[in-house]
Amino acid sequence: MKINLTLSPCESETLFQLSVHHPWRDVRLRAAGLLMLSKGEHRTAVAQQCGVSHQTIYNGRHAWEKAGVVGLISGHAGGRPRKLSEAWLATVCELARTQALTLRSLAQRAEEIHGAPFPLSLDRLGVLLRKSGFSFKRTRMSLKKNETRNDLPPAPSPLPV
Repeated sequence: MKINLTLSPCESETLFQLSVHHPWRDVRLRAAGLLMLSKGEHRTAVAQQCGVSHQTIYNGRHAWEKAGVVGLISGHAGGRPRKLSEAWLATVCELARTQALTLRSLAQRAEEIHGAPFPLSLDRLGVLLRKSGFSFKRTRMSLKKNETRNDLPPAPSPLPV
């Protein structure tokens, strides 16, 4: 069964740009498949050229009819599931907001609250906290440096007076 699809020149250009430049592979394939369908190719031939099943082409066609470009893009559900659930992230962010703790202490406190081992490494926890808007730096003991610098005589001026 052939799927008829007629596109305006603007829609064709949009789909072409999506098929070439979009960062997600599945969106690029959907856009390329729709362009091939609009040229009159059979959905099985389109599926073979794109390396997907004919049902994928059929679903992309229906997403286009239902919501246009948004339908193509919103179908993207790729990627690995998050290791840190929203509850864990909320707990860690609340702890970071209310108390001055190290990453290790934050992880230990979150483990105590949730009663399970912390699912991430400390490096990854730091990345997630930065993405959530937190900034932190390591505290340093700088008293020795200040004392020794005050004891030293001032450096000679390199310019003649």
